[in-house]
Amino acid sequence: MVHVGWIFSLVRSGSSAASYAAAAPWGLPVADELFGPWDRTGPPHNMPKRQAELVRAFRAVGHVLTAEIVGLAHDIIRELAERDETGKGWVVCKCPHLMFTPKDFNTWFGATSAQGIEHHQAHLIRNPLRRANSCYARGWEHMLNDPYELGVYRTFLHRWNDAETKLRFEDMRATPHDFFKALYAGWGLPATDEEIGRACSYLAEQYHDSSAEKRTVASGFTPKSESGWAAPAELLDVYLADDEIHNFMHEQGWPVNRRAYEGWLPRRLIRAYTGATAGVNR
Repeated sequence: MVHVGWIFSLVRSGSSAASYAAAAPWGLPVADELFGPWDRTGPPHNMPKRQAELVRAFRAVGHVLTAEIVGLAHDIIRELAERDETGKGWVVCKCPHLMFTPKDFNTWFGATSAQGIEHHQAHLIRNPLRRANSCYARGWEHMLNDPYELGVYRTFLHRWNDAETKLRFEDMRATPHDFFKALYAGWGLPATDEEIGRACSYLAEQYHDSSAEKRTVASGFTPKSESGWAAPAELLDVYLADDEIHNFMHEQGWPVNRRAYEGWLPRRLIRAYTGATAGVNR
């Protein structure tokens, strides 16, 4: 039997770190954005050659699941599972987009055990303001569907609320052992404390700048996205003024005041002060 452990998330929510760290204890193969939009058959991903075919076919049908698309995906998954040297037959699949609805996923992947493949889901969410700021800090704002992506986040929030295995980026950073224990339990993948420790060690030592692009980091490393506010000030206004998002953030224990993100002296005041000073000194 082949098992696939899916991690669903939005971009810049830690899915790369979670996926590769989760795979690390056993060296499991990682299907890194199996359905695209990129051809990932070359280094560092080294996906099976048919992944490029899947990307083209999925795009050609308007990014919807069909029998042909799912059959091709399963062929790739089986090939990846053969790379699992432990014999577990496990593949970790990372999906950081609203690729398809939970209903469509369950329709096409929910009852495939007769085909020798079982799919297991986990949903990973992050503080929406920290997530958006991460995109801007990296110059990746083009990855957002609009300047704020409020509707996208709300859609994923609903999916996360309905999921059986709900995970948070913040817990992966603060209590990684508990995070991976919950992830493995949600997948139904047996893991000893020692194996969970290996996932934690990977997470502490490797930082994923982008997908499989990683680098070794020292203890106490702070990601660029968490060292300063880079997103437009209006983004704070949009999210914090939305009742559903505001309430959700409060429930999760995430700050719901501007100062927690922009700092005690908001950048708009710094800019105003700097501009005034520049005018005086001209």
